[in-house]
Amino acid sequence: MEYRTKFPYEIFPIEIQILLEKAEETLNFPIEYLGSSILSASSVAIGNSYQVKLKEGFIVKSNLYLALIGNAGDVKSHPLKFAFNPIEKTEKASYSNYQNELKEYNSLSPEEKRTKSKPTYKKYILKDFTPESLISIHSNNKNGIAILSDELFGWIKNFGRYNSSGEQETYLSLWNGHSISVDRKNDDPIRLDDTYVNIIGTMQTKILPELNKDNRGNNGFIERLLFSINDNPKPILWSTNEIDNDLIKMYQLYIERLFMLQQNDNDINSKILEFDPEAKKALIEWQNSKRIEFIDDDVATSIQAKYEVYAIRLSLLIQLSHWALTDKTKDTVELFAVENSIKLTEYYFNVALKVHDKINNINPLNRLSKIQKQFYENLNTRFTTKEALTEAKKINLNERTLYRFLKNTRFFLKENHGIYVKYI
Repeated sequence: MEYRTKFPYEIFPIEIQILLEKAEETLNFPIEYLGSSILSASSVAIGNSYQVKLKEGFIVKSNLYLALIGNAGDVKSHPLKFAFNPIEKTEKASYSNYQNELKEYNSLSPEEKRTKSKPTYKKYILKDFTPESLISIHSNNKNGIAILSDELFGWIKNFGRYNSSGEQETYLSLWNGHSISVDRKNDDPIRLDDTYVNIIGTMQTKILPELNKDNRGNNGFIERLLFSINDNPKPILWSTNEIDNDLIKMYQLYIERLFMLQQNDNDINSKILEFDPEAKKALIEWQNSKRIEFIDDDVATSIQAKYEVYAIRLSLLIQLSHWALTDKTKDTVELFAVENSIKLTEYYFNVALKVHDKINNINPLNRLSKIQKQFYENLNTRFTTKEALTEAKKINLNERTLYRFLKNTRFFLKENHGIYVKYI
């Protein structure tokens, strides 16, 4: 298995790959941020229309909880806005349609109104809302909604305002797509049996330790977040280069095509795909190897438990993304989608390990045993397997322990066959 630190944007159809490269070149959009934002926007467009089954009783959707992490000025917000612009346009058209229908409804006589339902506004994006309004808005768009926050931590820390209503637990439930209900004093209760909520926003690196407060580090909320970090930010230099408008039009059409998968909002009946045999085998083998690899690492195992679910979700998302722009099927999840999903999940997993160390103000080296730390410090920054074996013999570190240690993505990047790089 190749362990990655760079966002593997080859998981996208070639047209999206070109868009990512050109947006980085002309707009200074880091590929990690725009790529993650496009995944989120794609998920919103697909919504509740499709789910995927690994086996009986194990069916998941493709909703994502994402955080774009970086320093001030790292160009996080603009890629997010760019990716969601087609959905903003869809929502704008929905609002215009709602206003016209409402005007027509208000012109009716009281008797005529009794025979018709009052029009509702179908929103896709929430930015400023209460927990109660989220459920109300979602009830008007059963296909799914997205929470966008330019300062994600500001939104998260305000969970404390609603402790009595269990807001944080609500988002744990929404991650799983579980049913949810709200009882209101002066109105009818609302119940949603098939929720679909995405979360995406930006966050500054320096406030990561704050994420651990108010029980967020103990209830699994942080483990449900996918993190994207631009490890090597480049200087933001202006130029006269312009992005090709045809690429923007292509992306708009791509999102519109995914929206075509959605069904009538009053009759949500998700199509459930299955993995083809090769794809299922590859996914199961990967999950098994990861669980064994981190059997003695409680933090990594906790993250892996959520991220292996993301591997399933991302497989569905990648399959349908390729259907939207290529001749790939939308009737099954194929091997290529699983292989790309594993690459992507490995990227997010590696970033999550780094983020969790930052959140907890932990130097990863302090997690090592005395002999592991000595071995690590004796290695060159870049080394071969042969060199690692030589150093291991010097301090009586057995081969089995050595190879297991080399797989630990907190400390090593496998650049190529037999070649490793130290992270720290």
